[in-house]
Order: sequence, then structure tokens, then C-alpha cells
Amino acid sequence: MARYRVGIIGCGGMGRSHAKAWSGKPQVELVAVADINEEAARRLAQEFSVPAVYTDYREMLEKEELDIVSIPTWQGVRAEITVAAAESGVKGILGEKPMAASLGEADDMIEACERNGVKLAIGHQRRFYPQNVEMRRLVAEGAIGQPLFVYHRAKPNAGLLNTGSHAIDEWRYILSDPETLWVIGQVSRTTDRWERRTRCEDLCMGLVCFEGGTRGIYEGDLPEPAVRMPKVVGTEGKLDVGEGGVVLLHRDGEAGWREITPPPVETDQYQELIDWIEGKVPEHRSSGRQARYTMEIMMAIYESLRIKNVVVMPLRTRESPLDMMVEDGILPVLKPGRYDIRTPFPEQTGP
Repeated sequence: MARYRVGIIGCGGMGRSHAKAWSGKPQVELVAVADINEEAARRLAQEFSVPAVYTDYREMLEKEELDIVSIPTWQGVRAEITVAAAESGVKGILGEKPMAASLGEADDMIEACERNGVKLAIGHQRRFYPQNVEMRRLVAEGAIGQPLFVYHRAKPNAGLLNTGSHAIDEWRYILSDPETLWVIGQVSRTTDRWERRTRCEDLCMGLVCFEGGTRGIYEGDLPEPAVRMPKVVGTEGKLDVGEGGVVLLHRDGEAGWREITPPPVETDQYQELIDWIEGKVPEHRSSGRQARYTMEIMMAIYESLRIKNVVVMPLRTRESPLDMMVEDGILPVLKPGRYDIRTPFPEQTGP
């Protein structure tokens, strides 16, 4: 069995998750970890018996002859690290979500990986959830007719790039990864709000039109009351998720909901990256190419406010439109004092 030398860059909570997953793969040897916080890197290395610890990821890439790199860092630095890893000679890279902090950064990541023959996957693990795999199958087979809309209301105080990346990517997967036609969005940012050192909106709303006319409705931190809606609504029925991950199917004209226990998914994002490298699958279901679509939709929600219009895809703006609006004074901070909703700034005492 082939052996893959794996290194991890970013040794926080998600770094631990990646380390645990890679350590369970018989084809893998976890050989190095890197983090600017040496204590965090050494703690992770000790827990998983990793022999090499670095505070400079470039030194790790140069010395360790890695085959695969996991990059579970904050999104603001992930593009730079991904490009460096792609140029170091690795075979595969697994990043986390959101893919990057702007569409231009996502494009840079994809270009560097394609130029160097590197397989790039992004950690949208919901594509491996049994209920989502089953709903994708049911939608594709016409169990609810033509999909009309998908819906997500984000948990409070989370941010579009943080939770929207999961929700929007989940929509696309369930709908068999359709093209995006247009997006319209509204955003408010009157406080100096950040999420893992990337600017974050106070609230937002997005309406996404996919090919075929299916609409995606995203609500982030909007006022109550909330509306309970099924996961997917079609011309002939509805799909939702029930207790314990069962899929709920309601067909128009039938009484009640039918419960479907989805079969287990016999792989995960880590194994599928190995299988992609080995040519056993044509593409990772969470490839960088697919993750870019999710980034494009999120950036288009911001861009819609910036241009005060519908954004017809493809989006051409490389920079984060949210950053552009803040820096141009379109979204002025009315309540001074920057604060990060995930990892407080050193001076932060509260929002």
C-alpha cells in the first residue's frame, strides 16, 4: 500500500481534526506540523506522535518532502500557503472552508495547483453526510419534481463566510452542482465586526438563482421571527432532515412524511483525496473547482450591494466587495471598536 507523507499547517481546533483523521489512514504517515504558535504545534505533535514541529511553514515544505498538506488555517492566509505548498512538489492539498477571503485568492489557489499538477480539495465535509448524499440522489431522480428553492437560516452571530460557505455548498451538492445564473443580496455593517481576522457583515440576505430557475434563500442574523422551511421544495414535493439524520420525503397528494434512512457513506474527504491522487475517482466532490462556486456566490452577495444591482454570473471582481465598501466609505463604521466574533483581538473587551 502506498505511503503518503502528510504535514499540517495550522494547529488549532481544525488542525486537531485533520490530524485525527489522517492518523486513522493506513496509507498515511503524519510527519510534520507547523504553526506560528509553537506551543500549539508542539501540543498537537505530542498528541499524535508527530516527529517534526515547525513555526515556519515554508521551512517545513522545503525539508519534509511531503506528499499531502492539510491547511486548516484562518481563511485570510490560506491562499498564500496553498500557493507555496503547490509549488513545493506535493501531490494533494486539503484546505478548510471558506476557501479563501476573496474570489481572486481562490483563483490564485486553483491556478497554482493546476500549474503544478496538484489536487486541491476544500473541507466542505457536508458533501459526505449520508442525508445529503441521499437527498442529492432523490432530487436527481425526480422524487420531488423540479426543485423550486432551497433555504438556510444561519445560526446567530456566525457570518456569511463562516456558515454560509457550508450552507451554500450544501445547496449546490444536493442540486447536483448547478451553474449559478445570478445573485442579489443586501448587507449591513455598522460595527467593526470581524471573523477570524477577516471583515464580517452584521447581517445579510442573499437570493441565488441556479440554472433551471431554482432559488436559494440565505438569511444571516436577520431579525426574528424565523420561518421554518424544508431543506428543498420542488414542484411535486419536499425534502427535509429529521432526527438522527433521517431524510424526510413528502410527495404532493400523499399524507404525511416518509422517513428514509440513508445508507452510510463509505469514504470521507481525506480518503477521497488519496483516491483522487491515485486516479480512482475523476474528481474530489469537494474540489477547489467546486469550492470556488461557493466563494463566488458569497462574494456576489456582497457585490450586489456594492453595485446596487443584480450580479449576473460569472463574477469578475477579484477583491472582497465587503472590504472594498468598507475602505471606500460605503459602509462606514458607526460604532467604533473592532471585534472578532471567533477569536478576540488583543484589545477586545466585547462587541
